[in-house]
Amino acid sequence: MSTPPDTGSATLRPSERLARTPRSTWSSRRASTPACGSGAPPPSFTIAYGQGTVANSDSIIDSNPALARTIPAQLRFVPFDAGVTAIAEMRSGSLQAISGVGNPPVVGAIGANTAVDVVIAQSFDADALIVPTSITSAGQLAGKSVGVLVGSSEDYELRGWLGLQHLTSSVKVVGFASEQAAAAAYLGGSVAAAYVQAGPEAQLIAKGGHLLTDAEQIAKLGIPGLNVVAVSQNTVRNDPALVQKYVCAEIQATRLLTGPHAARYLTQSAKVQGVPGSLIVSATKSYPFIPLSQQLYWLGSTPGDAASPIVKAYELTARFLVGQGRLTTVPSAAALATHVDSAFVKKALAGGCTS
Repeated sequence: MSTPPDTGSATLRPSERLARTPRSTWSSRRASTPACGSGAPPPSFTIAYGQGTVANSDSIIDSNPALARTIPAQLRFVPFDAGVTAIAEMRSGSLQAISGVGNPPVVGAIGANTAVDVVIAQSFDADALIVPTSITSAGQLAGKSVGVLVGSSEDYELRGWLGLQHLTSSVKVVGFASEQAAAAAYLGGSVAAAYVQAGPEAQLIAKGGHLLTDAEQIAKLGIPGLNVVAVSQNTVRNDPALVQKYVCAEIQATRLLTGPHAARYLTQSAKVQGVPGSLIVSATKSYPFIPLSQQLYWLGSTPGDAASPIVKAYELTARFLVGQGRLTTVPSAAALATHVDSAFVKKALAGGCTS
């Protein structure tokens, strides 16, 4: 694997992850329907994305009718709690796309023969390993325990980093049902460190903790947690023109939320994100999004590139899932690569989005 490109300023701070806001029910909003010259109704295209204080490309699309109309479909947006839930909905045919889904749900879906394709990489995870002031190096974690959200992308990242530090056998990883619970365990003294983000991270730092490493640094070491857009393979095969328009809209939305006028578009998206506009701008600007210039690095310059960094990351994730008992075997790199399609983003970045 080649050296990854610079992922941005090392001072980027974590903020709330896209899919972390608790939801009790699925709700939906319908975007503007594009005109259909033939008179036939446009196809239905349902997109799941996470709400919270960090906006994403799909909340920009959802809150921008002009951009939504560039996608030739009847759009429907639904929030989701967890990637595994959204994957199950895609498997049933209820969803055509999932925005901001992490490594374990995608790899678990591939291992379960779910027809899903990754078409664009959106962001890295944003967690940080918080430790007390008495710990200033990785080696000092030996003989101690670390709390993390069980079975998550963060769990995979933390265990991968511990392996790189030769600490797998000497550090106990304790899984919790939420990052808030992991933070509480740290504050209560039952774990010596916690791998958390956003509110829990800020809480632990306020109580005297400090950052030892974070997801962005771990990604640079070759253990990336990547939040991606996954599309149903049935849609990719049956209506590639629609998928191309969707990816083109994703590219434009990414430019809007990271560009010079980002504050306007982010504030506009606050309603669909379910948070006040005063919170969303600063939280989103500090989030480690993957630059458009790095898309073909992560996904590979050709569809199905078994040597791409994302496929290597998915191989590591599959080993993690086998160890967790959630997969029985590790899919081959070739099998994983058949679920990564960079053709749409490559065409979009090359100027192929004109009507």
